[in-house]
Amino acid sequence: MHFNNNHIKNFISLFIVSVAFFAFQANSQELTARKHGTIREQVEQSALNKTQQTRVQEILDFAFKFKGVPYRHGASSPRAFDCSGFTSYVFKRFGISLDRRSGAQINDGRRISRSELQPGDLVFFNGRAVNKRIGHVGIVTEVDKNNSGGFKFIHAAVHTGITESHSSESYYSKRYMGACRVVEQ
Repeated sequence: MHFNNNHIKNFISLFIVSVAFFAFQANSQELTARKHGTIREQVEQSALNKTQQTRVQEILDFAFKFKGVPYRHGASSPRAFDCSGFTSYVFKRFGISLDRRSGAQINDGRRISRSELQPGDLVFFNGRAVNKRIGHVGIVTEVDKNNSGGFKFIHAAVHTGITESHSSESYYSKRYMGACRVVEQ
């Protein structure tokens, strides 16, 4: 049997079209199989499937965007924050409503012991050494690996604005009062 150039060209064209058709059909079936609901429902479902650890990292990444923003009593905007204004602003971005007052935010999550601390937890401090009321709040960024109970936290400090501090700093080590978890991991 003799094949001329036209037969070969037609065969190659038919082969390419067939491969493309089957690839398109397989890809279409795969997309259809993965699609569930409207675009909005798919996005919401995707967000629900994220691990809580990823969510906590996103919260911390967002919080660190404000590092250096000044402190101002009663403020809760990207231009200035007080401590509870900062925590409520950050968590609100992720659909978590916190009370506006630091003393009340401890009730916005599940209370945990210092040994249970994880990044993303809220930590609370006495505002003044003379009283025993919560007056300051921050978000845990890192827990010491040596199980010493130490941790780093990001917060709105009066003199430095949004900053990261360590629980071993003398001001905070004397004033630690408790913690709560608002994002379960």
